[in-house]
Amino acid sequence: MKSYELIIFDWDGTLMDSENKIVRCFEKSAAEVGIDYPGDDAVRNIIGLGLKEALDVLLPDEDQSIRDQLVERYRVHFLEKDTTEMPLFEGVESGLDALLEYGYTLAIATGKARRGLARVLDETG
Repeated sequence: MKSYELIIFDWDGTLMDSENKIVRCFEKSAAEVGIDYPGDDAVRNIIGLGLKEALDVLLPDEDQSIRDQLVERYRVHFLEKDTTEMPLFEGVESGLDALLEYGYTLAIATGKARRGLARVLDETG
């Protein structure tokens, strides 16, 4: 008998290796809106947060209009322009398939926007 019926996974950094794409998109977006890039390590540390929460951590003193521009540019890069690969981690696909075979219901919890998640789900199957 199973102890759990439902298993919920985080997406970024758990199932998919999206770190490099997130870092590159943030770097490009910061340059476009004319703010100092906080650095790769700082951006890596906010992966898993929603974009608004990430900006609260990375740019707490930045003007809201700049933050809004950054969000808009980030989404354009992430969804349309950037071609950085985002592979599933090794073993994820077979592991999820096995869990489904055992009858578990699987779900994803993420700070990613629904549109972004839908896109990567379509790309990865």
